[in-house]
Amino acid sequence: MKHRTMLAPILQSIIPKEELQLLLHQANYVDTARKFTVYELFVFLAEAALQQWDGYRDGEKRMAACGLPKADHSTISKKA
Repeated sequence: MKHRTMLAPILQSIIPKEELQLLLHQANYVDTARKFTVYELFVFLAEAALQQWDGYRDGEKRMAACGLPKADHSTISKKA
């Protein structure tokens, strides 16, 4: 039997957005994105690794099922 784990809630409890924002502030990085933030990229990449997605285009199709906002593959690749 295959169990599906939603990684996003687990990551949010381990590494909250505020903690990541603090790290970004220490690195002098300002996230100006409106559609796809650094935290969403972090969750996207973690989900992609866990579920072994084939690439950004594959992730574009699957990200809504993981609770991530819809973004096209070019937006994801620019952020990465």
